[in-house]
Order: sequence, then structure tokens, then C-alpha cells
Amino acid sequence: MFERFFGKKTEEVKASKAKPIYNKVGPGSAATTPRRYDKIAREGYQQNVIAYRAINLVAKAVASIPLQVYKGDKLLETHDLISLLKKPNPRLKGENFLYNFVGYYMIAGNAYALAIGPTNKPKELWLLRPDTMSVVEGADGLPAGFEQQVPGRKQRFDVENVLHWKTFNPLSDWYGMAPLEAAALSVDIHNEGSRWNLALIQNGGTPSGVLYQEDSESMLTESQYKALKDQIDNQYTGASNAGRPLLLEGGLKWQSMGMAPSDMDWHNGKNMAAREIAMAFGVPPQMLGIPDAQTYSNYSEARQSLWEDSIIPLAQDIVTELTNWLGPKFGENLEIRLDLDEIPALEGKRARKFERVQGADFLTLDEKRKAAGKEPLPNGQGKQIYMPANMLPLDFGIGDNEGNGASAKAAGRDAYGDE
Repeated sequence: MFERFFGKKTEEVKASKAKPIYNKVGPGSAATTPRRYDKIAREGYQQNVIAYRAINLVAKAVASIPLQVYKGDKLLETHDLISLLKKPNPRLKGENFLYNFVGYYMIAGNAYALAIGPTNKPKELWLLRPDTMSVVEGADGLPAGFEQQVPGRKQRFDVENVLHWKTFNPLSDWYGMAPLEAAALSVDIHNEGSRWNLALIQNGGTPSGVLYQEDSESMLTESQYKALKDQIDNQYTGASNAGRPLLLEGGLKWQSMGMAPSDMDWHNGKNMAAREIAMAFGVPPQMLGIPDAQTYSNYSEARQSLWEDSIIPLAQDIVTELTNWLGPKFGENLEIRLDLDEIPALEGKRARKFERVQGADFLTLDEKRKAAGKEPLPNGQGKQIYMPANMLPLDFGIGDNEGNGASAKAAGRDAYGDE
């Protein structure tokens, strides 16, 4: 078995214990799906409103989350890395850079960023279109570099200068799998349904059929056939002619050969395809205005689910990749983090969390501040546990061991009398 697939005997594999063996599966091109990048981008993004809306919704939301740079546990106010993230290059500011970065990732499954300038502190970051890029495969199972092929020019980049952010692909060690590939069948169904409906409208709103003669002694002449065809095209085709009755002469009869929209259940089929497209991108169908998509009881729940299940994990993946790539170039112990306190969609959940923390009387003030993501108070001011002034122990005033009980009873007699 091992010899058949890897070219080594079982004993040799066990004895070597070397690095894993990587085998190239498929063509190994930058467009890693069976459909070319240009085709899947055109069909799935440019011509499909559901995929277009889902990709833009996620990409813009990810780009809207503010980024922070920490050195250890200290939040930095100014730093060269902060400046680079805010303005990666002269053409794009930080939000647009991340928006395009996520867009490439969701359409192609691969996104490439190129660092320009000194190795230790790059001055600019540029995005490279995925269909122009290819991985130079190294013998040790790691990329040896990257190549970009554009019309009339080919150039190679070192590994440390390129960030290759990719999705998981079970059939490739080098390239990611486009989320659009998982939704490709549903995209085709949705697009073809729209085209079929458009063609039906343009053809008078009736299914296709055939005109035929019954018990006729002679066929239509060429001029008769042309005149009949021109009459149908001019008088019965198009939205303006919809519903006009067809006048038949010379023993002609009409036989329908197509299915009506109601027979094909076109409406429900298209909505089902739309829901599957939304599912591929982790977007609740309710957020895309898909009819009958009442998975959530209200819009706010769907919005919160989108952020917690799709947007924040994707954004966290980006900052992890950026930290591992850019952090060492700008210094030691640097980390890029998300500022989640600025997300309006999570305001209600954040308020409920603060209420629970505030009501936890067994926590010190510093512990409450830590749970809320705040720094401890200086000089040990937050190490005490604060209790409401109207709270007393249950046995207060009952025992007389230390005289407290007698004092409480005396105070009670003074206030309410002897009873």
C-alpha cells in the first residue's frame, strides 16, 4: 500500500521518520477549482445577486472592525505597524485593503498580500490577484516562493514577502478551495432560473410549443413559413405582447412542449438555491432578504449569529495571519487584535454581560474590570470586594456572643417599642 502510493516500502517509511510526503493532486494551478477563476468570479459574483450580497456583507463587516496593536499586554497608541495597517499603500486605506483581501479569499479560496520595502519594516502592502499567482513548490513540503504571471511579464517573490491566506482544501497542499465552489451548483441553478424566466418573459410569457398542420395535403411554402415566423416574432414575442392571443389560419394548431412556471415550482426552487448559496458563506438567509427564510425569530438574532459564527471567526483568522507575518518584521512580542467593543451588532450581548459581571458580588473590583476587558486599578484599589450597603448576614443580631445581638435588640426597642 505505501509503496504503491508513496514509492517507498513500509519499513523505509517507518525507519526514516522524516517530514511528511506531499503529493500534488490536480493541475496545481492558482485557480484550484474545476471552474476557472474568471468563470466562477463572473457567474458567482458578478451575475449572482445572492453571492454578491453575501460576499460583500461579510467582507465589509470584517473590514469595519478596528484593529489594535499590543506589545505584550500593553496597548500601543502609535507604532509603525499601526501606520501600515491604517494606510497599506497609496491607493488603499486599511478598511478597503481588508475588504478586498476578504473578497479574494471568499471568491477564490486564496488571497495574496505582498510586502514592499525593507525586510524588517516594510513600507507598503499590496494585494495580488489570485489567478495571477502560483506557489513554487519546495522539496521539503513548504513553499519555496511565489510566482506572478501577468500578460508579458513574470516575476518571482520570496516566501517571507508574501502572505498566502487560504481556505482548507482536501485535494491540495498548496491552494485553498473557493467557498463559491461548494455553492457552484446552487449558483448555476439560481442563474439559470433567472435566465429561463427572462427568456420566458421575452417570448411572451408562454412555454415553448410547436405549430403543426393536421390532415394537410401540402406543407407550408418557404414564403408562408417566413411570414408566419415573422408574425410570431413581431406580434407575440416580448413583454409588451404578453397575453396577446395567437390567431391561427390554414388549419394550424398549437401544441405546448414546455412546462409552465407553476409546474416546475420555479419560485421555490430558486429560493432553495439562494438559501444554499447563503449557507456556503455562513450568512443567515434572512440577512439577504430571501423569502420564507424565517430560521431566526427576528432580524437581530440573525445579525448576531452572522457576527458570532462567521464574521468574528474570519476576522480573527486574518489578524492571526497578519500577526504571524508582520509581527516579527516590526519587533518582538507584537500582536494584532480585534477591538470588538466597537461592534454595534453585539451591543445588546455586551450590555447583558456587564450586568452579570456587575451583579457578581463575590468578585473584586479588579476581577470585574478584567472580565470587562479593562486594566486593574492602580495602587491595589480594586482588590476589595464591594457589597451593597443594605446587605447584612442572615444571623446578624441573633447571637449575643459579642454583644452585637443585645445592641440590635436595644435599637429595635427604641424604634418600635417593647413588642
